[in-house]
Amino acid sequence: MRARLLKVPVQSRPEDLHVALGCRDRGVAGRDHVSYIVSLVLPVLALLFGIALLVALSIFFDLAFFREPLLPDKMEGFDWSIRFAWLLGGIGVSLLLIVLSSLTININRFSLHALYRNRLVRAFLGASRGRLRVPDPFTGFDQADNPEFARSRLLCGPDGWRPFHVINIALNIVSTDDHLAWQERKAASFTATPLHTGSSLVGYRRTVEYGGPLSLGTAMAISGAAASPNMGYHSSPAITFLMTLFNVRLGWWFGNPGPAGEHTYRKEGPLFALKPLVQEAFGLTTADKAYVYLSDGGHFENLGLYEMIRRRCRFILVSDAGCDPRFKFADLADAVRKIAIDLGVSIRFYGLEKLRPRPEGGADVGVDQPYHSVGEIDYQSVDGSDTKNGIILYVKAAYHGVEGAGIRGYAQANPEFPHQSTIDQWFTESQFESYRALGFEILDGILNKALAEPECRGTPDLEKILGTLQKLMIKESNTCQSFWS
Repeated sequence: MRARLLKVPVQSRPEDLHVALGCRDRGVAGRDHVSYIVSLVLPVLALLFGIALLVALSIFFDLAFFREPLLPDKMEGFDWSIRFAWLLGGIGVSLLLIVLSSLTININRFSLHALYRNRLVRAFLGASRGRLRVPDPFTGFDQADNPEFARSRLLCGPDGWRPFHVINIALNIVSTDDHLAWQERKAASFTATPLHTGSSLVGYRRTVEYGGPLSLGTAMAISGAAASPNMGYHSSPAITFLMTLFNVRLGWWFGNPGPAGEHTYRKEGPLFALKPLVQEAFGLTTADKAYVYLSDGGHFENLGLYEMIRRRCRFILVSDAGCDPRFKFADLADAVRKIAIDLGVSIRFYGLEKLRPRPEGGADVGVDQPYHSVGEIDYQSVDGSDTKNGIILYVKAAYHGVEGAGIRGYAQANPEFPHQSTIDQWFTESQFESYRALGFEILDGILNKALAEPECRGTPDLEKILGTLQKLMIKESNTCQSFWS
């Protein structure tokens, strides 16, 4: 397959195409029996573990400080004043240490987020700078790898074009007393762009003034903060408490971009760490306090499609790389359902029924099977007949057995490819290259198919390419129209 992807003479401006990237393993994957049982048992086990941990700590401190249980078996002659004087003194010292540490330690710094962010920055932002890097000789990091997000608009390629990033984040509202209709969602959409950061639920602030200011690496890491005590519709009270207890916290506390954060939105984090830590541990995060808790965008919507529709983008490329080996389209269904409910926009997909998962055991799917579907966004029903409808090119990660030798060799050795879990955080060269090459071949084949049609020959633009793909998909589809709403 010849690589024509980078040589397509497209007349439309590059900014006319909006790309929504799906996370590799953080969607609402279809549950089988095993995962359903685990989802029921895990909270119970977490609760039992918490009780056992408290009992064990109680016994340990009794023996460490008193060399016997706090309350002896025989109460005769027991000196209550001495025993509890020491106990109350210890509690007082502990509270003093808690207050002092809460005033001096940033809750965002005292977490795993910095480790996660630094590795992401080094792996992607730093690697793209090449010889421009001047790394620290001890850590290997370069502060210039992580620019202020607002300044990213100044970074452009040799032709003067630069992408406009819309980073999707989840605003956690696990305490849903004021949002009873969101007891399943427990989160709202939150976005960070070089211009503005915030949510339609609470409001927006200029990114250049927000969060200290907000850096590109921090926004990227928050968007990928899947392991967080508060994680939208995935939140569970028992697991939330234990994750906070063991500091498994990749999320981030920022000032509320709405009126409630008038005096906090410029700050890098809360001035007093204890209060947000308690809110995080007991699932008390809301959208109406001075600080809000942000985590993985997939905790609200995993494809990034919601915000593209809200911005009325006409041409959208969705790369669905969620862990969905059985092709249940749970992430797509979740996105389209929320778009229909919140924004009133229906989306009609053609050809979803033709997308095929890799058979169990890692067998080949075969030739003449598509990797994509095309969706029509019905803007006209909301904005009037003068508005043009939009087009979505929905690409689903899949292996059919007709790919290049390098991809085929890796796929034969890894039957779960290309739906491997992100629990694996140590990609090898062959693994990384197999995913990159698969994506290139898929999109190259899709574009070649459109360019072979008469209406796309010569000087095609984005509207012609996507319109042609839509016509071909309607023609080839077994069902004329498929509504997901």
